[in-house]
Amino acid sequence: MNIATFRAEGSEAALTSLRKAFDLEIDAEWKRGEPRRHGGVHDKSGFNACVADVASPTALVVEIQAFLNKCLKRREVFSSSELSAQLDIGITVGESGQYFASVVFPPEVLNLLAELGIELSVSAYPGSDDE
Repeated sequence: MNIATFRAEGSEAALTSLRKAFDLEIDAEWKRGEPRRHGGVHDKSGFNACVADVASPTALVVEIQAFLNKCLKRREVFSSSELSAQLDIGITVGESGQYFASVVFPPEVLNLLAELGIELSVSAYPGSDDE
């Protein structure tokens, strides 16, 4: 598993505009004030959308860069009072097909993340060949 999930939070108007501009397939969404899974409530409305689900970390970076270039072309900036965003990377390790994995972000991808105001989160999940 090599997945990149785009997470956006903000005002309803900004989120609606973002969904339309990028034609995103929403995996999960929440409204301000709704309960969180592990207690408390959401401070802002938001959604998660998968932007990459690929076989290798290298392909993951290619898909992420394409998404970020699309954001740049549309002149989106995600660090404002109306909107914030995070790119959440998940990779599975410990399986025969991907026992060890690393994701290498070239400087141009890191620069795009910074320019667009998108946080980056990277997590590894233990996998199993028994599945």
